[in-house]
Amino acid sequence: MALALSGPFDTAQLPRIAPEPVTITVARTVAPGREVEYEAWTKDVIDVLSKFHGCLGAGVLHPGPDGGDHQFVFRFVDGIHLREWERSPQRATLMDRSRDFVTSERITRTVGVENFFELPDRAEPKRSLWRRIATDVAWVYPIGIASSLVVAPRITELPLEVRVVISTLLITAVMRLGVGPLRSKLRAKRTM
Repeated sequence: MALALSGPFDTAQLPRIAPEPVTITVARTVAPGREVEYEAWTKDVIDVLSKFHGCLGAGVLHPGPDGGDHQFVFRFVDGIHLREWERSPQRATLMDRSRDFVTSERITRTVGVENFFELPDRAEPKRSLWRRIATDVAWVYPIGIASSLVVAPRITELPLEVRVVISTLLITAVMRLGVGPLRSKLRAKRTM
């Protein structure tokens, strides 16, 4: 069976259609006193979703004891199957039923699964404030020395404020454009 998009479709959006699994998280606010109705509805949604072609699974996360939004998470094999679900009469019927007890919703779509697991590993390890300051000084110090030896003698005739601005701009530019990317590469190699 060949997959096709149903309904109107703007071909300019084609690059946004994910060829890999798509995870959708919906945070819903439920009207007070209507939680039981919402929970029965989510069971119906999961039942329909689990039979829908391309669905990899669905689940519900309940708010904590202090309240909060109800989270509904589901996943499709790709963006085409998700699009078919979003335009399906089954979904439209379910969404019509929820209008009386869902007061608001926020939808987040995430493509792929790798980022969920790789991003925490790429984070910089937790270090003390003094250690972070010492590391930053170690990176800035050689740039400051080079600036003092190479640039400062050439701008001695300028007013103090102008010299400080030029030095600050130069050091900031080198740190952002040269040292920052180098530090990121070294950090990424350490986490591999």
